[in-house]
Amino acid sequence: MQILTLTNVNKHYKQKHALKNFTYEFQNGIYGLLGPNGAGKSTLLNIISDNITADSGSEIKWNGENIRALGSKYRAELGFMPQQQSLYDTFTAVRFLSYIAALKGLSKSKAKTEIPRVLEKVELSEYSKHIGGFSGGMKQRLLIAQALLGDPRLILLDEPTAGLDPKQRVIIRRLIESLREKAIVIVSTHIVSDVESIADRIIILKDGEINADGTTESLIARLPDHCGKNLENVYMQHFGDKEYDT
Repeated sequence: MQILTLTNVNKHYKQKHALKNFTYEFQNGIYGLLGPNGAGKSTLLNIISDNITADSGSEIKWNGENIRALGSKYRAELGFMPQQQSLYDTFTAVRFLSYIAALKGLSKSKAKTEIPRVLEKVELSEYSKHIGGFSGGMKQRLLIAQALLGDPRLILLDEPTAGLDPKQRVIIRRLIESLREKAIVIVSTHIVSDVESIADRIIILKDGEINADGTTESLIARLPDHCGKNLENVYMQHFGDKEYDT
């Protein structure tokens, strides 16, 4: 069992308070992080991945140890798919993943087995052309594949199904679902259907704060009787105009 603990995590960008006293304990399972653009989702994931530094006084621990003190040991446990990441158009998928594997510190022998494994997971095994010839959906799947390299125990996915067609979204949802037993998986999205059926818990972020937290079922149970009982209406309760589908 893995445990990620965040205590009083804050982040300011000049006058904007992007994350406000975020306190939460994550354990193995799938967490859906919901909220509109600007809610603080990407900031939170970037802080957890140690790509950006939280304000002083914030505390982040991995299995009881501060992530800054763990350094490379923590990063070795981490797989991160950011919302925006540059790809090299002249690289093939295998060459790109070999590059990422080297950055992660995987040995050549480990990379040799890991790269085919993750390409198969996202159904890109048969593609040998340069990334510049990939569709948007293929590029998105390649970014998911790089996050899974090394079999990490903490997986952060920022808008993983953006640009995917319905069939591909189902494939990725099933892949994410298969990870819940051995890893903490945090999926940031504003596409409610991507996490409604697979998330063990839903965290709704609004203006940098936790606005609601619970299982899908518990959040739906709080809805007024007159509206449809689904997670989309939970989302609308927090970010809509209070008029829900019936």
